Amino acid sequence: MVVGMLLDSFGITGMLFVCLVLLLVVTAMFMILKSGGVVSSKRDSILIVGPMGSGKTALFYRLVLGEKRDSPMTVTSQAPNEDTFCPGEGGGKLGLVDLPGHDSQWPAALERVQDAVGVIFLIDSSKPQINVAGQKLFDLLCDPSVKNNKIPFMIACNKTDLPEADGVEKIEEELINDLRDRSEMKDTIEDTEGNVIQKTLVDGTGTADMFEFEQSPCPVEIVKVSLQKKDIGPVLKFCENLVR
Repeated sequence: MVVGMLLDSFGITGMLFVCLVLLLVVTAMFMILKSGGVVSSKRDSILIVGPMGSGKTALFYRLVLGEKRDSPMTVTSQAPNEDTFCPGEGGGKLGLVDLPGHDSQWPAALERVQDAVGVIFLIDSSKPQINVAGQKLFDLLCDPSVKNNKIPFMIACNKTDLPEADGVEKIEEELINDLRDRSEMKDTIEDTEGNVIQKTLVDGTGTADMFEFEQSPCPVEIVKVSLQKKDIGPVLKFCENLVR
């Protein structure tokens, strides 16, 4: 009755307005239910990922505390470390998340990709663990959230100051070969709609056996760093650009 009185007073224009509001409300409720009752999160974090022992937690504290403060001694993380990356006073900031590298925690780590504006993939150049690193990198680059949002990646090769460290070019070549091999296995993954799709690094722009990082669905850069010598310039610049 009340609605009828309001419509009478509003006239045709009012009726159209009410119908539009009701349509928007119904659409919003449908989208929430479709996503499992949870509104999708905002992409506002930089993720630090990679194999165990690559230096992820040390990098996390170096980025959080800055160059003028000493980082604490670190051990293998059993849970995510989270804080804020703020490159300067009064400037912008982003969340910074250090995700554990253990395989048992990898599925939970993958779920955080939907929060990411950028990903730092850390590798120990002295012990690259190409098979482990390749699997994690493949999972990330094939993730629908990464592809749809074209999330930028930086592959940072740590401990390059050590005599036994592999060069960046060698690590890049071995990673690409590993990714090509995995593409031939035709693994599957669920997309954002719950549909099972084949994992693929290329979407109609080339063949998996000729894959290069330039063909990746998102920007990929590979650099060398040394946390021991506090030489993380490329990573710092990567993060600062994301904040801007």
